[in-house]
Amino acid sequence: MKPFRLSRRAVLRGLGGAALALPFLEAMGCSKQSAPASEEMGRAAFGAEFPKRLVVLYTPNGTVPPDFWPSSSQLQNGEELSPILAPLKDHNEDLLVLGNVSALSAMKGPGDAHQKGTGQCLTARAMQEGDFPGDAGLSCGWADGISVDQEIANHIGAKNKFRSIELGVLVYGANVGARIAYRGPAQPLPPENSPYAAFDRIFSDLSASPADATRKTAQRRAVLDKVASDYDRLRRRLGAADREKLDGHLASVEEIAARLDRGVTSTSPSCAEPALTPDLDADRVANMPEITRLQLDLIAMALTCDLTRVASLQFTNSATTKVLSFIDPDITEGHHPMAHNGYVDPVNRARLTKISAFYAKQLAYLIAKLKSIPEGNGSVFDNTVIFWTNEHADGNHLRQNIPYVLAGSAGGHFKTGRYVTQARQVGHNNLLLSLLHAMGVDAESFGDPNYCTGPLTGLTS
Repeated sequence: MKPFRLSRRAVLRGLGGAALALPFLEAMGCSKQSAPASEEMGRAAFGAEFPKRLVVLYTPNGTVPPDFWPSSSQLQNGEELSPILAPLKDHNEDLLVLGNVSALSAMKGPGDAHQKGTGQCLTARAMQEGDFPGDAGLSCGWADGISVDQEIANHIGAKNKFRSIELGVLVYGANVGARIAYRGPAQPLPPENSPYAAFDRIFSDLSASPADATRKTAQRRAVLDKVASDYDRLRRRLGAADREKLDGHLASVEEIAARLDRGVTSTSPSCAEPALTPDLDADRVANMPEITRLQLDLIAMALTCDLTRVASLQFTNSATTKVLSFIDPDITEGHHPMAHNGYVDPVNRARLTKISAFYAKQLAYLIAKLKSIPEGNGSVFDNTVIFWTNEHADGNHLRQNIPYVLAGSAGGHFKTGRYVTQARQVGHNNLLLSLLHAMGVDAESFGDPNYCTGPLTGLTS
């Protein structure tokens, strides 16, 4: 009997032809036997090898250096991790903490420190002249080059439904501090703050009116109900391994949809039931943890379904004044002014450390999520690299020794579980070039060539 085969682009169809993509299945010719790790995974034809993926996480306002750097070059059991990196203890062997890498290109050119730091964190080129106002009477335009995520997307994402996906959490305004991804010079890509809009765009192609939240919820549910019948028919034709994967995939879709539908409910007898739409307010700071998890789950599923191979999540703006009191009620002022107050004061230092540790916890969540999704002999995480970046090293605009972290080996390219310090200060252009090489992109330089001397040493062996 001829074995059942699915095309790599197979989907479940909902109302109006809305598509819900499938994960990689053995029925698509992607079995454990035909999916060895390879340096060519980022460019390989599907069915022989799994693709590589890149995720960028951006957080603002630097860190607390004394509470960030590990105590040893070998991250063997997690005890070497600092207070900020402690949430990553379960994934210590998957990390590369990078020392003595500086944003040298961000020392010159138009703009204030935050503008240059944010605009160059992924482009590594000077800002253009322009009218975006900055501190001390300085100003600039948009970044003057393509960002590394988009350069990678041009090479590995051209055949995907989405070349890349840009999401945000509490990102506001159309300015330099609100953009990290650039298709090219002065071509910023805005991040999507709403997981509801992201879900509809990425997974169901629905055109619900933004003003009618109830209708959006009903449509979301209708799509999932409609694909259930297709799912049942397909499931009967699959092998045991594919059935298990498909069951898990649909359960994940249902779980995210349920969370999007759930919104806020009254849990106290003294509370009257509020007249709310099912949506969580993506602009409310208190909702930041749940919005973040939804965005990370959407990224994980989009990668799993091969709808995209490149994604980014920007946490707020550079120089953000958002008060992150959900982390600690003692945090009563904005992150940016707190960062400027420095870490000499032990109380302020403790609060800043908690903020940075919160971001590390979100990275840990994404790692665990990707590890939970089977792929070949391992997981989606095995073929992924996550780049955690910042525009500064600390809250007073230090751009030397920025706290860069890589998580994941990109299919075995990077040798992880280490804190690697460069012998001398090098530009972060070298780090971005290393990411290009990890994703199978043949390049000799990236960003401003004056600051690019080659890939970082010591990351692959």
